[in-house]
Amino acid sequence: MLLRSTSTSAFPCLSSFGRPRSTSPVARTIERALVSVWQQHYPETEVIVVDDASTDDTSVRVREMARGNLRLIRLETNRGVSGALNAGIEQIRTKYIAFLDADDEWLADKLVKQLPIIDARPEMTLIACGGESVGPEGRVFDTFGTELPSHSPREFWRVLLLKTYLHRSCVVARRTKLLEVGGFDEELMVSEDQDMWIRLAASGETGFVPEVLVRIHDMPESLAQRYGEREAEYTLPMIRKNLASLALRLSKRETRQILGQRYAATGRNIYALGQYGRGAALVIRGVLLGNRPLENLGYLISAAPPTRRLKERRLKKGQFAYGKRGR
Repeated sequence: MLLRSTSTSAFPCLSSFGRPRSTSPVARTIERALVSVWQQHYPETEVIVVDDASTDDTSVRVREMARGNLRLIRLETNRGVSGALNAGIEQIRTKYIAFLDADDEWLADKLVKQLPIIDARPEMTLIACGGESVGPEGRVFDTFGTELPSHSPREFWRVLLLKTYLHRSCVVARRTKLLEVGGFDEELMVSEDQDMWIRLAASGETGFVPEVLVRIHDMPESLAQRYGEREAEYTLPMIRKNLASLALRLSKRETRQILGQRYAATGRNIYALGQYGRGAALVIRGVLLGNRPLENLGYLISAAPPTRRLKERRLKKGQFAYGKRGR
């Protein structure tokens, strides 16, 4: 299991690690993550926590919880998500690696439901599961991955090119395959896991357990929150790079569909974060490639600052009128 101080965890025939951040709540959440590993209904073999040069007391807390099968790897300089993950993979000697971000947790039967499946299929490179997203107040606001993908295990990489489908804390992968595809790309600040899952899925089968087996905690200082605005800078080039490497296995229509979906989705994401010009340009580019023209153009109008301000004024007027009638 791989736990990076800012994330991850390990188990029998598996290893995992986590990663800490200098300004993150990892020191508070890593205890919860490790407890969820040790509560697994499956014998552990190795747990690796990678401390990515954190400046909080994450390493101290990990040492206080140390067991015989836990190893702490503290990096002297910050290598980022990919570098920390690769450092853990290099140290692990187990057959499989289970990933767990330090602010997330596994449900008790996660490993016992995933490991037998991937172990029985030598051609399977990774296996994922469903999960639930939990807000800072502890309430579940979303569930995902509870329906089997429409594509076959051999063709699941096509889904991953279209959209983000797998969360890192839900994945178990073969260590040999992680090494064969070259590890995580250390030039990617975001979307490094999407890139890895695409490459792994394209080199074999993808397994899936359509059950909620992971709890994802939506933390204010999560990496997704901090680097979301740079999605276009890293995610889109990553997708284009994978499309180029898989060009012989894709039709022109599929490539157009994938690009249209990715441009529109990325544009909407950064538009919502306030990058209106760049976001709108990407959405329109997606529309020109045939991605849901009416829906996307309608979104740009409804989410535009003038429209939102008008809605807010109408809402305030409605509340004021209601207050007057109530007197």
